[in-house]
Amino acid sequence: MEQNKAKINEEVQKIKSKVQKVIDFDKIEELLMNNKVEFDYDKVKYKVVRPSFKQKQEVNEKRIEKYTLLLQNEKFLLEEDLIKLYKKRGIDIEAMNKNYDALEEQKSKLLFELGKAIKEKKPEKDLQPYRDEISKLNTQQEEIVMRKAVLLDSSIECQVNVYSYSYLAYLITEKSVNNKWIKAWDTYDSFLNSEETLITTVVMHASLLTKNEIPIF
Repeated sequence: MEQNKAKINEEVQKIKSKVQKVIDFDKIEELLMNNKVEFDYDKVKYKVVRPSFKQKQEVNEKRIEKYTLLLQNEKFLLEEDLIKLYKKRGIDIEAMNKNYDALEEQKSKLLFELGKAIKEKKPEKDLQPYRDEISKLNTQQEEIVMRKAVLLDSSIECQVNVYSYSYLAYLITEKSVNNKWIKAWDTYDSFLNSEETLITTVVMHASLLTKNEIPIF
């Protein structure tokens, strides 16, 4: 059991490290406000843009197709079945969900108190403890989300979501050639054959740009 926990913790740290390497957090505001983000990779300028309605529809069709295909394969488990299997082995994902919700409730109370203190024009020394505690709660929630992501990585729902965002990233990424923006990849296969860091970068930007817009399981 301890060996499994150590392995999961190691995978969580790998995910955190990967996110920090490929996402320029200073550009997130630009991405959300301008519906696009530009970055350089291996001396090539890339741009990830918000998808059109037609592109969203194409991704949704691919998502359904992938889900149906995996559902027919007995090697893959649905998330609810995987959660039951983990519980038999002493890993309680439902308890993780409850813990996350409890942290969210604590955070909401602190945010309310912080807002009240700001409204009352309290000095910075009175505000900072609220911010520090909220930051700690955010970190704890991130750990839960990443731990669940590692545990449920093999579920049908997770595999379909990864595929959906990968396909979306392929559709909405452009590159600059002779000062003109063109589609970054001609085919999805050529996208998959690109360097892993580039793929991870565009997928993460695509997921940030289209949060709550693309159907996921």
